[in-house]
Amino acid sequence: MDPAIAAPTLVTSGIALFTITNPIGTLPIFLSLTKGQTAAQQRRTAVLVGLAVAVVLVVSLLAGNFILGWFGIDITAFKIAGNALVATIGWAMLTAKAGGAVSVAPGESPVVVPLAIPVLAGPGAIALAITFAHGYTGLVDYVFGGIVCAVVGLLVAVVFFVGPWIAKALGTTGMSILTRVFGLLLLAIAVQSIMLALGDAFPGLFAGTGQSTLLPAAPAPTGAAS
Repeated sequence: MDPAIAAPTLVTSGIALFTITNPIGTLPIFLSLTKGQTAAQQRRTAVLVGLAVAVVLVVSLLAGNFILGWFGIDITAFKIAGNALVATIGWAMLTAKAGGAVSVAPGESPVVVPLAIPVLAGPGAIALAITFAHGYTGLVDYVFGGIVCAVVGLLVAVVFFVGPWIAKALGTTGMSILTRVFGLLLLAIAVQSIMLALGDAFPGLFAGTGQSTLLPAAPAPTGAAS
């Protein structure tokens, strides 16, 4: 195991991944898509969504580069396209049209699409997992990275599990405010991610934007020149 991937690195990566999945901010979407379910069904859906998120993140960690390479998709293009979709969801939340932005046909489960993908384990989270795999390639590193992904999935399940109680505590007005505030934040995150990706594609285009610091820098190769 590389000494650079110590506990602080794992904690930082976990916090970054949880921030990007943003289960608190997307709670209104979960409640909107499960409003026709009973309390027991909502709790079951919450657990399944958390499991689906963990699986998507682990698969991205282990095989993300291979999958994108198989289809000839550059990671930068993936970030731009995916975050454009996330931006439409954020805009719909901001304008109180979240239900119209992400919906499922009657009788279909919202667990995998759209909740796990792209609402939670979207392009940002997937790209972060792939970036982690770029920097830490040892078997033990993958194990610890998988544990981080599993913990994030567990936290997603917990937030959605208690979601109905949060909604009752906040009331209709409180949930409306929460939806708009987090819709604005989600839109801003998506736009910022698109700008960063464009900066990678066209160096110098957004000189003042800077690079993302959500994931610690990968360690320099052994024997690199100082």
